[in-house]
Amino acid sequence: MSFYKKFLSSSILSVIDQGMLSALNFVIGILLMNLVTKDDYGLYGQLYAGGLLVGLIVDSWIAGPLTTVASSVHGDTRKSLLRHYWYRQVSWTLMMGVIAFVIVEFFPVATHYSDKSWILGLAFAAYLFGNGIREYGRTVGFIQSDIISVLRQDVLYVSLVAGGLTALYFSHHFDLITVFALLAGSSFLCTLASRQHFLAHTSSDAEAHAKEEIQQAMAAHHETIRGHGRWAVSGGIVGWLSNYSYVYLSGAWLGVAAIADLNASRLMLMPIPLAVAAWSRVARPEASRLMAESNWRGLRRLTLFSIAGIELVVVAYVALLLTALPWLEGHVISAKYSGLDPMVMLWGGYFAINAARWVGTSWLSSGGAYKEMFFLGSVTLFLVLLITAFSIPRMGAPGAILALIVVEIFELVVVWRFILPRLQRQR
Repeated sequence: MSFYKKFLSSSILSVIDQGMLSALNFVIGILLMNLVTKDDYGLYGQLYAGGLLVGLIVDSWIAGPLTTVASSVHGDTRKSLLRHYWYRQVSWTLMMGVIAFVIVEFFPVATHYSDKSWILGLAFAAYLFGNGIREYGRTVGFIQSDIISVLRQDVLYVSLVAGGLTALYFSHHFDLITVFALLAGSSFLCTLASRQHFLAHTSSDAEAHAKEEIQQAMAAHHETIRGHGRWAVSGGIVGWLSNYSYVYLSGAWLGVAAIADLNASRLMLMPIPLAVAAWSRVARPEASRLMAESNWRGLRRLTLFSIAGIELVVVAYVALLLTALPWLEGHVISAKYSGLDPMVMLWGGYFAINAARWVGTSWLSSGGAYKEMFFLGSVTLFLVLLITAFSIPRMGAPGAILALIVVEIFELVVVWRFILPRLQRQR
């Protein structure tokens, strides 16, 4: 099978896999929109954004740099790296869960919400930990190009959550605490069930004389991963602030109801970033290998192939959504969220630009350009705060989306016009 046929088949499986997760998130969002108050849904949006930050920090420190390095090594050395960083993933995710509990419980300003139980903070922390260890199993599968095992794991996860949601719905116990507890429990069970596949991908059969060579190679790789990780975490945090500061700024200026409207309109478009994320999980290891071989022609072909495919999906989905939106507002979306058409269109434009920019950012990660990503993210964050401070008070919730669109255009130009060409010249 040729490279592009193999890449296409892996990408299709990954998109199917991510499509299941996207559908699950969509169902959870729709149920919350209809079954809890608008303020509770706004709180869910804030907690969900905080969960993305935690996942991003751990991914930037461990999985992202590990993918960059492990994709260019083979055999027992790769397996040893994957096993070693599993223990780090567990400890880091557990620590982040504890920190999240403390913030949710003792810093009301972080949620703009005062009437909450400590059990919500505990359920949210358990969700972060369970999701973190489950995601590492997926990372291992993608690095080892075993998309089938990732798909099998996620089918189990979706089935567990779907069954739990059905039980919560009919028992009339549907609230934020039970939803986060369900997601946490499903992640733990899924991780246990996938244990054998994980061991198969991370168990080394090296003999005694070879283990010393592997340890020496790993020591060099550890230093590279730590170097990438320091810049990746910094860049990840400023990138998250750029992409999700609108949630908290809108809450500060307009209240949690505005956050609910923004999240409800964004929810309709969430299959797009999840599909792009599915593509990147397959493409980043391949890009790392192409860069390690200095195969720039192959990388250009992969780039054109990826952008064309992603943008085709984006345009088709947005067109379909706008056609179906009147029916969705009448039969699926609660009447509390009527009149979302303008914001849905704005989010569609945002994700179309974001998808093309994300391809370039993925190549920067594959090439280990985390330092450049941090500096770009810092400039982007400054621009987001500046533009949002002007647009939200004057335009309301749509002003937050417009600010993000302007900044995405800026990042798109900088990544493709300046940073990536310089990265190629340096190699």
